[in-house]
Amino acid sequence: GTFTVERALEGLDSGTYLAFLSHSGSRGTGAAVADYYSKLAQRLLPDLPRELRHLAWLDMDEEGGEYWAAMELMGQYAAANHACIHRHIVERLGAEVLLDIENHHNFAWKEEHGGREVIVHRKGATPAGQGVLGIIPGSMASPAFAVRGKGDHDSLLSAAHGAGRVMSRKKAKKTLDWRDAE
Repeated sequence: GTFTVERALEGLDSGTYLAFLSHSGSRGTGAAVADYYSKLAQRLLPDLPRELRHLAWLDMDEEGGEYWAAMELMGQYAAANHACIHRHIVERLGAEVLLDIENHHNFAWKEEHGGREVIVHRKGATPAGQGVLGIIPGSMASPAFAVRGKGDHDSLLSAAHGAGRVMSRKKAKKTLDWRDAE
């Protein structure tokens, strides 16, 4: 049948297509934006106990709205990076794109849950609203999965995060040596 996004994951036999997965982001600017506003929130709430300072918040009618706009811009920038990378790879391969799934992570969305508008930060987990296509990444050595959301509100419309790390990047740099990799 005709290939459509609604039927994107149906009828694809193993070995009949090539899937290309890249991980790209806002090249550090998104993290800088988040860091700036996190520190601002902490300065604006100096009475929070030390152990709770990392939970400081911003009012959406004030600085929080500014942060929201900056975060949205960084999300658009990250998506543009992803699109450029894929466009260049596809051009070089001379391939036909059947489906392109762009999967934000370390991002937040305004959604309705329990009859209230809330902000959901999935901290890397995949959005999984009813019928939404997403990617659950594997590690460098394990497969990734293209998935279609079930729209389960008990999971806040989220699927699994996917790949994790055995150790932090900092610990890996101290512990591992490229010469030992085969």
